[in-house]
Amino acid sequence: MLKINACVGIMGATYNERYVPGGYFDQIEFEKILEIVSEIDDVSGYFVYYPGHPLIDDPEKLKRKLADYNSKVSDIGAETWADRKWKYGTLTAKDKNIRKEAIKIIKHTMDLAVELDAHSVLVWPAHDGVDYAFQADFNSAWDYLIESLEEIGEHNSEVKVAIEYKQKDPRAKSYIEDMAKLMFIIKSIKADNIGAALDLGHSFFAAERPAESLALLDRHNKLYQIHLNDNYRDADPDLLFGAINFWETLEFFYWLTKIEYDGWMHTDFVSPRDDRIKMFKLAVKLIRDYEKMAEKLKKHSNIIDGNLKGHNFVDNMALIRELLFEK
Repeated sequence: MLKINACVGIMGATYNERYVPGGYFDQIEFEKILEIVSEIDDVSGYFVYYPGHPLIDDPEKLKRKLADYNSKVSDIGAETWADRKWKYGTLTAKDKNIRKEAIKIIKHTMDLAVELDAHSVLVWPAHDGVDYAFQADFNSAWDYLIESLEEIGEHNSEVKVAIEYKQKDPRAKSYIEDMAKLMFIIKSIKADNIGAALDLGHSFFAAERPAESLALLDRHNKLYQIHLNDNYRDADPDLLFGAINFWETLEFFYWLTKIEYDGWMHTDFVSPRDDRIKMFKLAVKLIRDYEKMAEKLKKHSNIIDGNLKGHNFVDNMALIRELLFEK
């Protein structure tokens, strides 16, 4: 059974935006979130981040607090995007001191991951990119990126570091915009513990086939995190998981049954207008629904995989339709 986590920063947020700077909700306090999530079946971990997360500067206290609610830390993210100092990048910044500061935060996050028994560390180079032509020295940027990641990986080779790719936002174009570029980077560095966070919405947004991206990352044992959300492929609004791209999400979950993924399913969606708690509960149910459908298909994998090898779409779809929709 897949492990599902919750993210305090997402669940308790006010969901402010440029049109409504104050947000649509009041913030939910940490303790209240723990109480709410503890009553939801199937959620057994929390994604936390450094700096800024409640109790993150006292990891033992944080572990005890989560244990009080029969939970634990799943993964931890290095927060290097919410400060104006990162506006020209972090790992690719021209200013050496900025790069050093970002690397220092990530290294400390890796140390916290050890203390918190987290599965992996998330690094999202949000501001590493460009907005215009003739804006960047690409050779220098990629040199800085590879040097930075090698230094990060060498800090502790036992800690998995998951890099999250994204086509754009907040920059108009990101350097690590898709799975292929990320895999190229991973293969270009010496550190063996640098891998990927596969965000389903980012994969849709990058015009990828998420099941293929999953298969390729697993092929090289570099799939460290999975983030679940949805979109219309034109932007990344982090919509409710499983609500839009049904067939490709089902294919993604079917391929999940074919690999030995030991990480977490990160509930990475926002709910700025709908009830946050109801939406979270629905997301958990949808994850389990897709998992059950994929397991049902897995029982017929000899036929389905045979059809895949023969590019036999019609017979596969007919079988899948019968398995899922006919009583």
